[in-house]
Amino acid sequence: MKLLFVMLLLISLNGCVQTRYQWGDYEKRLYNHYSNPADKAEYLEGLRNIIEDAEGEKRVPPGIYAEYGYALLESGKPLEAILFFNKEAELWAESKFLMKKMIQVAEKTAKTVTVAPVIPEPAK
Repeated sequence: MKLLFVMLLLISLNGCVQTRYQWGDYEKRLYNHYSNPADKAEYLEGLRNIIEDAEGEKRVPPGIYAEYGYALLESGKPLEAILFFNKEAELWAESKFLMKKMIQVAEKTAKTVTVAPVIPEPAK
């Protein structure tokens, strides 16, 4: 009887230890990003990998889409950022108000970003 109780206890504790979301190495990447903000490309790639892994397991953590969207916005990619702000709002209802504001900022940024015209090289 004691053995059965111990086994049930261990099984239930194992369930408590497992995380519901797939965070990957998010904490390490976030720390590295704030320690060395110049390496934004590596940070973006890391967030993208975390998202892809989490989506594959259907365990996307709260805030990760918003974090990636904000990093895209900072990198001058406002239209891509809007996609991830929308994903965050769809998955996490409590973030809808903030994501709506972030989408407005990204839309405003997208309007101000100008694309330089391509000037053909003169023929030789």
